[in-house]
Amino acid sequence: MPTGSILPSFTPPSRDEYNRMAIILKSAGLTLTTSRINISHHLTQTSIPSSALELSKLLDIPLSTTHRNLSSLAYAGLANNIIDRSGISRWFWLVVGKVNFCPCCNQEFTTYS
Repeated sequence: MPTGSILPSFTPPSRDEYNRMAIILKSAGLTLTTSRINISHHLTQTSIPSSALELSKLLDIPLSTTHRNLSSLAYAGLANNIIDRSGISRWFWLVVGKVNFCPCCNQEFTTYS
């Protein structure tokens, strides 16, 4: 899947959005880094699950850093991933109690906590 065809472009967080992300990340026990805030911000701004590679390219963050941050977000219960039909892990921000679905593959995902 070409990166530019489905994913929206990245817009850095506003000061208010940065502060909102900082509160969420701190309350989850995570340290604040620019990469983590940008990944979190982007995931909250789109309903389209993104691969680590897409996020890495879009946000101009090394792939290894992107993977580490996504793992940290998942461990903290803020993000999760689905495996699409082609076997690619796609990451999304958890929206508690909402039925979500991937618009690319129509796979449904729900979070309960």
